[in-house]
Amino acid sequence: MTSSGKLSKADLHVHSKYSDRPSQWFLRRIGAPESFLEPDEIFRACRAAGMDFVTITDHNTIQGSLDIAHLPGTFISSELTTYFPENGCKLHVVVSGITERQFDEMQQLRESVYDLQGYMVENRIVHSVAHPLYQINNRLTVELFEKMMLLFSRFEGINGSRNQRACEISTTILSSLTPELMSALADKHGITPVGLEPWNKTFIGGSDDTGGLYIAGAYTVTPRAAGVVDFLEFLREGQHEAAGEAGTSIRLANSLYRIAYHFYKERFIPPGAADRSLVGNFLQNLSQAPAERPVRGTGLGSVIKSKFKKKVQQAYVKTQMGDIEQMIVEELSRVLDEDERQHGVGLDNFASACRISQELSFVFLRKAAEKIRKGELIGSLQAVSSLGPMALGVTPYVTAFSSQHRDEGFLREVCRAFPAAAGLEKRSGRKAWVTDTFEDVNGVTKTIRTLAGMAHDSQIPITVVTCLEVMPEVPFPLKNFKPVGSFRMPEYESLLISYPPFMEMVAYFEEEQFDEVIISTPGSLGLVALGAAKMLGLSVKGIYHTDFPRFFTDITEDERLGEMAWRFMRWFYGKMDEVLVPTMQYKQLLVKGGFEPTMIDVMPRGINLKKFNQTFRETGYYAKRGLSGSFTFVYAGRISREKNIEVLLKAFALLEGRGVEADLVLVGDGPLREGLEEKYASVRLLFTGYLHGEELARAYASADLFVFPSMTDTFGNVVLEAHASGLPAIVSNEGGPQEIVESHGSGLIVDMHSAEVLADAMERVVRDTTLFGELKERAEAKAKASRWEDALQKL
Repeated sequence: MTSSGKLSKADLHVHSKYSDRPSQWFLRRIGAPESFLEPDEIFRACRAAGMDFVTITDHNTIQGSLDIAHLPGTFISSELTTYFPENGCKLHVVVSGITERQFDEMQQLRESVYDLQGYMVENRIVHSVAHPLYQINNRLTVELFEKMMLLFSRFEGINGSRNQRACEISTTILSSLTPELMSALADKHGITPVGLEPWNKTFIGGSDDTGGLYIAGAYTVTPRAAGVVDFLEFLREGQHEAAGEAGTSIRLANSLYRIAYHFYKERFIPPGAADRSLVGNFLQNLSQAPAERPVRGTGLGSVIKSKFKKKVQQAYVKTQMGDIEQMIVEELSRVLDEDERQHGVGLDNFASACRISQELSFVFLRKAAEKIRKGELIGSLQAVSSLGPMALGVTPYVTAFSSQHRDEGFLREVCRAFPAAAGLEKRSGRKAWVTDTFEDVNGVTKTIRTLAGMAHDSQIPITVVTCLEVMPEVPFPLKNFKPVGSFRMPEYESLLISYPPFMEMVAYFEEEQFDEVIISTPGSLGLVALGAAKMLGLSVKGIYHTDFPRFFTDITEDERLGEMAWRFMRWFYGKMDEVLVPTMQYKQLLVKGGFEPTMIDVMPRGINLKKFNQTFRETGYYAKRGLSGSFTFVYAGRISREKNIEVLLKAFALLEGRGVEADLVLVGDGPLREGLEEKYASVRLLFTGYLHGEELARAYASADLFVFPSMTDTFGNVVLEAHASGLPAIVSNEGGPQEIVESHGSGLIVDMHSAEVLADAMERVVRDTTLFGELKERAEAKAKASRWEDALQKL
């Protein structure tokens, strides 16, 4: 194309108020049309944006074009809905520069794309397939896309409202066609290709704007045209290109806000009246471009006037509204005030909507928790029901993100079908690894930190995603979202629930173009990540780290809560594309619970033999800490109910009563430590608290045998750490650690419900030195066979 000074431009795809049947479910739900734009507004906006010619493409009507037909540089167009008769698949075709008679005749033919296409070719009508890979009614297939290639020569290459991915894929495929491929497709489908060179396709651009914010953001350029006739002839001859910017989820959402506000104002505000309502001001604020927002006065008089007005509003709130309504108004006012103080009126609409909705919804969730804690069930239900209006703030964004990515599965299928687009099947190859726990001392954290570090060193693009008050410092990519807030679960106050910024995570996942989300925990962050992944059409891989049903049953002594946890886990992991479990036992457990065997794979853990090995053994290590220096049992982990610690302490007390010369060391901390330390006080018992790094390695290697009484761990990384340090292990016959020991015979597996059974096993190893030596050798062999590289391959 020639230089910009010798070009002509037109937005060939834009809608007015005559497009009154919206495709977005948000607009359908509230009963709004697709657009409120007056045709003359569109004309002025196009001219202001530098368009030389102007047209309007309303759905199956030309009324918008007719309303501006008297203005210079305009021509009649429409966006026709047609159908593949094979399965009723809808297709949108933009027809440009038509007459009223031609439109009427095409209306009669558009029930079949074959009849419509034949008419358009015969009458040399400029026509283009709009958003060719968009699933309008979810019936588009690869085969129908192939037929499009044969039937049409012109396609939309840039759509100013829709995500560029679909257009990039279609444009890549359509630009790579060859005579041989077109001939093969013609034979396959029995369709004569259109055009003298049917493999040469051309592309138009159009804003597809409905809200008035992005008119002419995408457009079509031709060589300089003296008038409409010349411009249309350039289009007809294929002398044109697509230009401008493709759409984004945020831009689509901004348009939805604008339409929603116009709908609200038309339905609820009398003509000429000022809108002072909370909802109206909220929608208006989020539907405006920054340049449209009024600048508030900053002088003393303006400030006094604003404060006086606010006091009057507050007095009205207190006298006219109930408690919940007061809270909504007061919290919304607080957030909006903070936004203006911190960011001014130019605050990004998306950030503002997220902040308002997230903070207010957290306020009501916390309020509901407080009501439950006080036993006020009705009050808690009222607080929860108030979350409904808060969804208003993000519903257009949820709609936009979902709409932009709902065809992701089909797009991947198209990429696999055409070699030219094979490189576009994945957006980036990057993965997000989401975890609710990262700072805690547990197997989940250890696994994530180890594998994320290895992935980074191996240049595997994995980013860990957390939700913490303070950004962790780590040697690998990590994205931290500061929680909106947190509260403790009523009745189970030890459980702290963080409230992640949902929409910010969705936007981040989209911006980073992740292809897969790995979820390690079914907590609040895991739930948000699952929702975001589904919204964006991403693959989801879950890791079943913790046996939460058993965990909750043990810590609460309430089997009903355990059953509820299992139902939740079935639902949560049932949404995944793949679930990784640490042992075969847990694969069998999930299959028995209704999971498909093909979606479950075993991801064993590994051990770093440089960090844990026998060279750390230190003679007299425990004697220096007040123990006898005889045979030493060691445990490492949380000192908590779910770890079954008291059974171990009871078993050791039995050993002491039998006169067995041995010591017991408990490495770790937790809610039961203080009480157990006092209850089982002994000169042969040592609580060390948490140990890290080389100090932990010395604590392992300087002991003789590892005892792990937990029945809820799905794997037990600490067992491998002990094995690498030269220690055999005694573990439970329930849970994952038994498979570690069982594979190489590296210890004993016992019933951990019984302190006496455990004491017998511990005594046996102390007294049978031959057995101890054999177990020790097998433990070392198991450690050497356990490689983190094998686990990384599963990711």
